[in-house]
Amino acid sequence: MIDSFLIYYAARQDKTDREAERQLEKYRHITRQQDPAWVNFMKTQYIAHRIFKKNGLISKYLHHSALKELDAGEMAYLRQQAAKPWRFYFSEITRNPDEDFYEMEDILSGEAFLLYSPGTTDILSQGNKTLWFNLVAFNGACWQTFGTINGYSSFYTDDIFFYATETDPALENETDIIQHIENNPVPYMVLFSGSELPVIVNKNEPIRFNQADYDTRPPAAENLKKDFRVQVAGSVTQYSLKRWGGFPHFAQFYYDSQKKLLRLKAMTDKGFAKLTEKMKAAGIPVSPEPDLSLTPTMLSTTESILKKKIVLDEYESLFGEEKSAADKEAMDNLNELVQLIVPYLNAGKEPDISMLLKKTGYDALTIKEVIAQMRQTINRMQQ
Repeated sequence: MIDSFLIYYAARQDKTDREAERQLEKYRHITRQQDPAWVNFMKTQYIAHRIFKKNGLISKYLHHSALKELDAGEMAYLRQQAAKPWRFYFSEITRNPDEDFYEMEDILSGEAFLLYSPGTTDILSQGNKTLWFNLVAFNGACWQTFGTINGYSSFYTDDIFFYATETDPALENETDIIQHIENNPVPYMVLFSGSELPVIVNKNEPIRFNQADYDTRPPAAENLKKDFRVQVAGSVTQYSLKRWGGFPHFAQFYYDSQKKLLRLKAMTDKGFAKLTEKMKAAGIPVSPEPDLSLTPTMLSTTESILKKKIVLDEYESLFGEEKSAADKEAMDNLNELVQLIVPYLNAGKEPDISMLLKKTGYDALTIKEVIAQMRQTINRMQQ
């Protein structure tokens, strides 16, 4: 009834198909890389959300004469949906109580709900996912997914906050982001383009951009000599934590004497924890929790979707010459790795792991995970 009647009815009555196309056109540089069938599924999902979301089109459709042709059971279902609006959720799986059933938690509101989704089971059979983005509807007993099911291999809660605020800098909190998604879910739908990117690790240490800013007076230099190497560039002083200031942690902080700004940064959680520990020992009151915690995969995906270069730390370039060759090699663009793998998969051959190790600097575990996920994507598109 929804797929064969209501979606088309909404397109005729309210031009929702054209509305969906206009919204997706803004991201044509992303959607043109996807299977056309997948893009059509997204259009259908967008229209369904317009119909069944809070204060959606279903409120007026229930009174239209065209719906009088539906039977009593169908009308009862539509009234139920009008009373229980559909919503897009970014959520995590907290428990799998039975086959195809998942206890989920909305990462923005904290709301818990029971989801029935065989599609989620199929996706999980191909590899673990860190986060999900789904349109869900209530069936009278629990929730079910409708349309595309987006499971992300390397996105986390903080990544979604980052992406949302880059999409609209006016967003300040979880409630703002929920309403932003409700108003127009398309910018979040196209996050699918980064869904297969793997977590980047170095010797089992996940790589993350951890950063925090403080307005404060300059640190006492005499308390820092033991644990930090110091460099100066103009009004900015860099303090690099000994034994933790290089690859892969890059645990360091800056002090900008003009702005009276203290900035902490590290490329691993362990590095950030060690940095704040040593700073507090030196009498600098800082929190072990960063303001920004971002995966390289979300940074790359955000730049691709929004078509802009994002500079997380403007101070880094002042000391760029000090960055090691290992840093440049390890943090090279993930797209280079993907492009090296593609010819092998197209030819039906097994990628040369030793060659990829030498050319990219990524560890074998990450390379194998990328290969596996690329194969899964190809297989899914061919089904």
